[in-house]
Amino acid sequence: MFLVELVLQGIRGFQQLSRVRFQGGFNFVAAGNEAGKTTSVDTIIRLLYPVNQPGKMESLVSRVVPEASRGALVVYSDDGSYYRVIQDFSKRAVNLSKYNPATKEFTLMHKDWETTAQFMAGLLPGISEEDYGRLFVFRRESCSGLPSADMHGAASSAAPGVKERPGSAPAGRPSGQSARLAELRETLRKAEEAADAEYKFDAAKIRLGEIAKKLEGIEEGRRRTEELEAQIEELKSCEILPENLTDLISEHEQEQSQKMVKTDELDQDIESLTMQRNAIPQENMVTDKLFIAGVVVGGLALITGLFVPLEGSDIYFPIGMLSSLLLIAAGWYNSSRKNAQRKAVQKEIDVLVKERADVEKKFQDSGAAIMKYMQSTGATSAAELREKAENYRYFQNLHHDLREQQRLMMGELNVEDLQTEYAKQQAETEVLDKAAKALAHNAVDTYSVRQEIDRIESEHAPAGQDFGFSGFGMGADFAPPPPQPAGGSGMNVLADIAMASRMSGIEMETLVPAVESAAQRNLSGLSAGKYIKVEVGPDGLPVVHDRSGSKFAYGTLSHGTREMVFFCLRAGLVEAIAGKRRLPFLLDDPFAALDGARQQAACQLLRVLGAKTQVILFTSNTALKAPNETALEIK
Repeated sequence: MFLVELVLQGIRGFQQLSRVRFQGGFNFVAAGNEAGKTTSVDTIIRLLYPVNQPGKMESLVSRVVPEASRGALVVYSDDGSYYRVIQDFSKRAVNLSKYNPATKEFTLMHKDWETTAQFMAGLLPGISEEDYGRLFVFRRESCSGLPSADMHGAASSAAPGVKERPGSAPAGRPSGQSARLAELRETLRKAEEAADAEYKFDAAKIRLGEIAKKLEGIEEGRRRTEELEAQIEELKSCEILPENLTDLISEHEQEQSQKMVKTDELDQDIESLTMQRNAIPQENMVTDKLFIAGVVVGGLALITGLFVPLEGSDIYFPIGMLSSLLLIAAGWYNSSRKNAQRKAVQKEIDVLVKERADVEKKFQDSGAAIMKYMQSTGATSAAELREKAENYRYFQNLHHDLREQQRLMMGELNVEDLQTEYAKQQAETEVLDKAAKALAHNAVDTYSVRQEIDRIESEHAPAGQDFGFSGFGMGADFAPPPPQPAGGSGMNVLADIAMASRMSGIEMETLVPAVESAAQRNLSGLSAGKYIKVEVGPDGLPVVHDRSGSKFAYGTLSHGTREMVFFCLRAGLVEAIAGKRRLPFLLDDPFAALDGARQQAACQLLRVLGAKTQVILFTSNTALKAPNETALEIK
């Protein structure tokens, strides 16, 4: 369910008709001092819980125009329908209508108090006015430990000097009704005792579960620590590895890649030159054809010139010898040229082979350190060496983090103290369980009992005086609870969580950690990381941890920090049950005690919460508005 529109006329300071329309998520409503923020919140509560009781309506009637004090609220219910409830606080009249999409008008459903109240209670099943005001209305005095100041003082002073005489019925009230009231109040007192006993038992169970969880965490941490130490011992050889090993391996792999490319190129060149060399045959001048021809010609010239005289031999002999010499010279040149080509190619091959050897040697020299690390760690490759180094550092960091978590978890306690505390808490839980079971038969629906008491007091309240509502004004049913003895703070977070558990159906064992987790996230953001953890103590008061691990009881914190912690818890509670009960979260200028930065952070937290449920922030600080955000106004 979420609110759609609020209309006010003649209510407190609103003389003229004023209205404000809401959206489903986060709503930023800007209004200055005495501009109607508290009046708007009070009117919303009154319209959500219509009741024909003068004490709860008179405070809203305008002193300027008392004859025309009206309020209207349009809500969108979970069944997808729009409903409008209108109350005339001066004439004590009410009507309820449902929007008809066909006619685009609101059709009257009820115009009497009883059926209207029953129908509105159906829109908020299981949530009384007191419950809603306690969980979903957050005012600046919500965590101060004092009751809401909007109506209590006025109501209590409405009839000064009027007291009930002991043993007699109040004026205008029959003695039978007084007896019935006394019976109802006794029933209510016993029911509240039973509820308190149940709260204490739930708180003790939660504390017992926390201690058990700590013990389990310690045992799990011990086992995990042993496993990590064994893994670290297996990789102990990696402790000599330098911090920049990854860079060294990357450089080594890059050099290896470059070496492979270079050697491949050289091998291809060597192979090509080898084929070229082999294509050139190794020549011998004696076997050359020209050389053989020259020898033959020379021999014939000698034979014919010396032994076979012929006519003209004196001419043929020198010609023959000259031809022989020319042929022999040609044969020598031919064989020498081919051998020179072969030697040149072989020389190029030798140069490339030497260059390849130099590349291999250079790579081996540059990778000597990596090879040394691989040998010392038993790694067979650079990739395996890197994996071992990373695993070693990972296990070392994990071991350090685990030790730190155990230190923060234990604080100044040891396992023996924690086990003793667990046994003590277990015994206390058993006692509280017996006490709760002994009073369980007194548990009744306190909301119905309070309604009956209010009805009887309303019917017999004399005109002009409001004896029946001297303690309840407009805000009595939804103001924060009165001061409690614990810490003097007047707050009990466990009681609030137990109330939320009943209305949402979420078990306390699930809801308490969820609220603590959400509140812890909220608190860390608001305090800029100064406070990193918040937990609910067995007395219902929060305990805060800072980043150094120190613990602070709620009562030892400054006023502003207490308000910040309580706001984080309340926002966390609304967030934790938003999945089960999406109800409007109303905030009446709650950040007065926070500085500017924390106000901005708190407002941003509410924007995030607005994604899960409707949030309506009434504030006088317009600086909290985001740049692209629409600021609603009551006008």
